[in-house]
Formats: sequence, C-alpha cells, structure tokens
Amino acid sequence: MQSAIGVVVYQSQHLVDGLLVELSRRLRRRDLRLAGLVQHNEDDACTICGDMALEDLATGQRILISEQRGPGAGGCRLDPQGLAMSAGLAAASIGADDVDLVILNKFGKAEAEGGGLRDEFALAVGRGLPTLTAVGEALLPAWRAFAGDAWQRLEPTLGALEAWCVAQVAGRAGAGEKVSS
Repeated sequence: MQSAIGVVVYQSQHLVDGLLVELSRRLRRRDLRLAGLVQHNEDDACTICGDMALEDLATGQRILISEQRGPGAGGCRLDPQGLAMSAGLAAASIGADDVDLVILNKFGKAEAEGGGLRDEFALAVGRGLPTLTAVGEALLPAWRAFAGDAWQRLEPTLGALEAWCVAQVAGRAGAGEKVSS
C-alpha cells in the first residue's frame, strides 16, 4: 500500500507549529481519527526560550520537550527524554487499527541527524497512512535523502492543508479502507 505524504515547507517554526495545531482541531471536529504529534509553544519573556510541548493527537496528552538551561544559556535545548516519551505515544497511536491520518509536527534537526521521530515517520508510511509534516527550508536536502521524491509540497494555509487531509482520507475510504465519515 502506498502512502501519501504531504509536506509544509517553512521558514518560521512557530508559525507552522500553530498552523498544525489549528489544523488538528479542525480535523477532530470532522471526526477524523488522528495519530501523531503537534507542537505547542509558550513564549516566556523571563527566559531565553519558551516551553515547547508535544501533544499526542490520539490522547491529547502533552509532554514537555524543552529544557531550561539557566539564565546564562544562549538558546533552547531539546529534552531527549520528553521527545522519547512523545515518540512512544506517537508510535502507539500510529500502530492502532483505527487511524485516518498521521500528523508529525516536523522533520527537524533531530530527524535529519538520524534520531527524533524518524521511526514514527517510517511506521506511518509503512502502514500506508496519509502523513502530514513540516520541513524547514534548510532541511529539505536531509528530508529528500530520507523520503526520496514520494511526497507533495503543500501550501502553508489552513484551507489548503485541511482540503489535502480530507481528500487523503476520502481516497482511502474509496479504496476500501475503514475510515469515519
């Protein structure tokens, strides 16, 4: 079974994160069964970086994935334990029988370096599930090395993304897959 992969290519991570969070809300209102993760960002004027949390789309559980490194730190640090816990939740939801669509918040630096959510991407594609993600412009070469050419670049608008997701789910239903209406 071939999987459809949709990619939003972005320059601003925070904008695409918010876009995918809102998209997941809209898709839930359509009663689509989602798996994967979206990222919530909370800016904090008192720290170098705001909190980042991944939401498991199957359960709604949020896991903090950012570490505060203290007042002298020059940037944010990804919490590998939080990312691993989130990846486990995503893998469980992607492996479930009743999934319509997978959203994995991004193919980022961790994935480009061989870690992060690479296994979850492979699981979703291997199961033939429509999969949506975001890739930073600078990481497109790493994405292409990972995914090849079997993906579609999507307009970074809520309407375009929702239409693509709905069409993918409808296409699976037309092909005999079990999905909700």
